[in-house]
Amino acid sequence: MTYAKLKLALYFGAAIVLADGATTVVLSSDGTGDNAATGEIFKNAQEKYASMTSYSDEGQTVATLNGTTITTTFTIKLARPNLYRIEWQQKNESAFSTTTTKTEAVWSAGAGDFLDMGMGKQKQTSKEDALSSAAGISASASASIPGTFFKMNWGNQLGSASGEKQQADEKVGDVDCYVFTSESKGRTKTLWIGKQDFLIRQVRMVTSAEAEKALLTKAAKDHPEIIASLAKMGFQGITSTETHTNILVNPKLSAADFVR
Repeated sequence: MTYAKLKLALYFGAAIVLADGATTVVLSSDGTGDNAATGEIFKNAQEKYASMTSYSDEGQTVATLNGTTITTTFTIKLARPNLYRIEWQQKNESAFSTTTTKTEAVWSAGAGDFLDMGMGKQKQTSKEDALSSAAGISASASASIPGTFFKMNWGNQLGSASGEKQQADEKVGDVDCYVFTSESKGRTKTLWIGKQDFLIRQVRMVTSAEAEKALLTKAAKDHPEIIASLAKMGFQGITSTETHTNILVNPKLSAADFVR
């Protein structure tokens, strides 16, 4: 694993942990929408995901750090009560080289939770453990939508409308979206929610250099040799944009769709 990929994996993993119970600070007191409107939009989106019996999509997360671009292409399949299969592949591009990983995955077809991060199939203790363990290396593919669909304490993008500031509407592809921003500890999140279907279309996280250093230092506190190596690369901040396309609500899925 390259240092850039290691840094990204640690970053996403630490960011997911931080989001669990972290407070959110509103960016300013004014905006295009009032608190009531924001709360209603989040409520509609929460109800939309809660009403689903199954879900699938495709997408990618593009993260830039220290002159390196890491593109994570993923597919997501989810079904209640506890079926899921998230697969991803990463391309690491810099001025010196381009590398591509094998396809990795986290899944459950109803007979246990499993994770394969390129080292073979490994059984996990629970759905939460499996999805959270994959969060870093999958660039949040196993967190944002699965966390929202299964209404987990971490990863859930719709956990609360508190601190969210509504911005001017924008399009993601050809989909008109509500746009919200929030800030917590040097990290600014932008969330795009479809205006017609209330589905999450895009999530962007911009992390300052100071916040990146704090997150990675905490994540690697038991491995000083790792943080020393990462520090040599410098901390210049990280921008990641996670986009979801080809979304299907309540597709017909069977247990076979979740077997790997």
